[in-house]
Amino acid sequence: MISLIWAQDIHKGIGIDNLLPWNIKEEMDHFRSVTRGQTVVMGQKTFESIGKPLVNRTNVVLSDDLNWKHEGVVVYNDMKKLIDDFKVQHIYIIGGKTIYQLFAPIADELVVTKLKESYNCNRFLDIDFSNFELVKSESHEEFTAEWWQLKK
Repeated sequence: MISLIWAQDIHKGIGIDNLLPWNIKEEMDHFRSVTRGQTVVMGQKTFESIGKPLVNRTNVVLSDDLNWKHEGVVVYNDMKKLIDDFKVQHIYIIGGKTIYQLFAPIADELVVTKLKESYNCNRFLDIDFSNFELVKSESHEEFTAEWWQLKK
């Protein structure tokens, strides 16, 4: 199963200069609770902005750079091979924008945190939800977490 997980502001902003423009503890706790114990897939720039592997997760980086390596990370240079190798596992796509766009057409689930405010962003994500149905929603003080499943 392939899930995309991301947070966005009211204008669908997801970041600025490879960083999150917000620091919302409850939103980070939500992300950790959903992805803990899972496989997370990200692009090289996203990994470099985090700076280290996320704990209690299998960290996979999809990179164009055939020589890029980092301790504690599984590196793939081929999306099809990555998908084939993890086809029996639940993987969470955690960014950035290019990686979301690559995986969106084959996603089974979208886990989106909709922040209630606007932030200074220069990266925006516009995912087509038309093939998905809302199956769960949780309201929090500063955001709403939504789970969307691919329509059968």
